[in-house]
Amino acid sequence: MSESAATTLNLPEQKPRTRIPLRRRLIYISLIYVVFLLLLCGIEILTRFTMTPVSSLDLFVSTPQQKMQVADPAQAGIFEGDPLLLWRLKPNLNHVVWDFTVLSTNSQHFRADYPIVEKPAGTLRVICLGDSVTFGYRVPAVWPDRPTEYDHESLPFPMLLEKHLRSVNPGRKIEVFPMAVPGYTSHQGLAWLQRDINQLQPDMVIASFGWNDASFSNVADREAIRMDFYPVAVRWLIDHSQAFAHATQWLRSGNPTSQGQTHPVPRVSQLEYLNNFSRIVDLVRSRGAVIVVVAAPYRDAATNPPEAELMKQYRATLRANMKEQKVPYLEVLELTEAASPANGGFFDELIHPNNMGHRLLASELLKLMEKERLLGDLNVAGFEP
Repeated sequence: MSESAATTLNLPEQKPRTRIPLRRRLIYISLIYVVFLLLLCGIEILTRFTMTPVSSLDLFVSTPQQKMQVADPAQAGIFEGDPLLLWRLKPNLNHVVWDFTVLSTNSQHFRADYPIVEKPAGTLRVICLGDSVTFGYRVPAVWPDRPTEYDHESLPFPMLLEKHLRSVNPGRKIEVFPMAVPGYTSHQGLAWLQRDINQLQPDMVIASFGWNDASFSNVADREAIRMDFYPVAVRWLIDHSQAFAHATQWLRSGNPTSQGQTHPVPRVSQLEYLNNFSRIVDLVRSRGAVIVVVAAPYRDAATNPPEAELMKQYRATLRANMKEQKVPYLEVLELTEAASPANGGFFDELIHPNNMGHRLLASELLKLMEKERLLGDLNVAGFEP
């Protein structure tokens, strides 16, 4: 026998490699993930018990203009963070006084005294989509030191519409409520409606935005309130995890940004404003509902002439655009700078109609509904402004 053959014969026999069964591999991988999740849960629990809570509202609202409106300590009492829209009304508020306004909210974050659930059969549902005007800023007005002393008949126009329509249509189920939050622009209103319209199933949408869109900010809404998946997902994590919120706060403290402080721009440009309204119109019509657009109010051109001119431009372009799309459009002359100074009784300050202004707006909306038969055979007449 040759030496090479002997060497070959003396080699130890190699055993075939044993494959780990798939089930066992899955168990190992699952254990790794379970340990990882338990570690995250431990960090989250430790953070919540040992560190001061971080408000998602403070992290979401970043521009000075937004902070002044909704995240200032004196203003933030009725707001909380929203991963999509940055802020929203807190749920279940009960006759809270905020900035001389007494209000309550339901569990769905709407300023309404009943739950907004899946629309019951036979119900007429009207949504009033908008900003602080539609929300009813300082309607009713109240002094903080006398929170129960206010005019209980002083109501924002959505509630006035609901009260009147129910009174003249006994037996009909009618809901009219504001889908509106102070500080919102048409950018936020469109995103909110896109998210919730299928759930809410409105028969009519009354949309009105303006002053917030035209107001100047360090960052335009398209950048400050991005609606694509990644920023919304990050904001969702911040809203649901204190550990992630603290980490975000720490990272931002070490990397402050100027956010374009030297060149303020409108939160929503005129072109974007028109595009947002067109998309709202298309969305509402695609669901078989009626759309009505209301021009933004503004008291006079003397107090702030540049702002008044901007409001006039936004209103004029919207009017022309809605006419082109054959959308019912309401512009109440007494609630615009064109009627100044005789319109002073409808305002308590420059931007927001008071109780009388809201009654006038409700009256004009009902006249438009009757003239255009926007609510079919429903009785709408008889409202006294």
